[in-house]
Amino acid sequence: MDKTITQEKINTTSEKNEKTDNKKMLVSEPGKHIINNILNYSKALSVTQSKSLEHIEVVLN
Repeated sequence: MDKTITQEKINTTSEKNEKTDNKKMLVSEPGKHIINNILNYSKALSVTQSKSLEHIEVVLN
């Protein structure tokens, strides 16, 4: 059975895609709490070299 597609269906699909794209563009930067979490993690992270392994990562909290 063949399916037919109309111009109306194409236009509706295009409009939905444009609305989705516009919502994606609204997010411009992370919140302050996200930045603070990343900075706090970087302060607590310790990476050291090891003779038997390449490096050791330890969170010092």
